[in-house]
Amino acid sequence: MNSHSQLPVLGDLVAGTVGAVAAIHVSSEGLVLGTSPGVGRDEADTWAALISGLGAMSSRSVGIVGDLTSGERPWGHSVIEDRAGRTMTLVGAADHSMLAVVGAEGADLGEIAARLIVLADHGLAPAVAA
Repeated sequence: MNSHSQLPVLGDLVAGTVGAVAAIHVSSEGLVLGTSPGVGRDEADTWAALISGLGAMSSRSVGIVGDLTSGERPWGHSVIEDRAGRTMTLVGAADHSMLAVVGAEGADLGEIAARLIVLADHGLAPAVAA
């Protein structure tokens, strides 16, 4: 099986963000588009399936809230945290792909979310597809 692509921008995000452990970019179809260094193929495929489902659920939830509040606000990010304080932060891109970062206990969630949103807003997905 071919290895997935490592994206330097995701490696930089992990290396430059307090508590960030790994990052992944997943297509709207649930395919791995790239990862930070150190993420194995099987692990990336498992994460991609999870992230794809969570992304669909999160974006639909925002639609329901928008319908109920009559406000249109784009989905910004979702954070899942376990009891030990480890996290997964998800951000949707304009092309419906997903970016996610796994954080260790004590990770700077504000910085992680902000950096993911910047990547999503600046078109990481089209740059990868080119």
